[in-house]
Amino acid sequence: MTPEIFEYRRQARAPRNYLALGLVGFLHYAGWAQGWGLVAGLLCGPALALVLVRLVLNQAEGFRMTEEALDFYGDRIDGTIDWLDLQAVTLSGDGSGGARCLLHLDGGRTELLPATGAFAPERLAQEFRLRGVPVWRGTALPA
Repeated sequence: MTPEIFEYRRQARAPRNYLALGLVGFLHYAGWAQGWGLVAGLLCGPALALVLVRLVLNQAEGFRMTEEALDFYGDRIDGTIDWLDLQAVTLSGDGSGGARCLLHLDGGRTELLPATGAFAPERLAQEFRLRGVPVWRGTALPA
């Protein structure tokens, strides 16, 4: 088993959202400074509100493979799975070049690992095999 940590996360508090906030804020200010007043607020206000709501809610999903366990979190699920409780994983393509990963746990339970679409199935298979977990192949799903 490898002691290296493998981690991936995707969240709303990313640079592109802060750039969008700056751009919309600048456009709102520029419109207001040009004398558009209410029109600037009506044009930029909804976009500004949308970006602020995304930043405040900060929906995040991801996973982290450590030496002791697999930690994962998403919109509806979060948890920690000890490597000894993980029997196998089924990896399949998601139809757009990414992977879908189904975790097979003790007692017949299964969990879908979030945020695996950023990786090819071969890359995730390599990481699980380095940690001594059997990898099964599934069929590719349509996009």
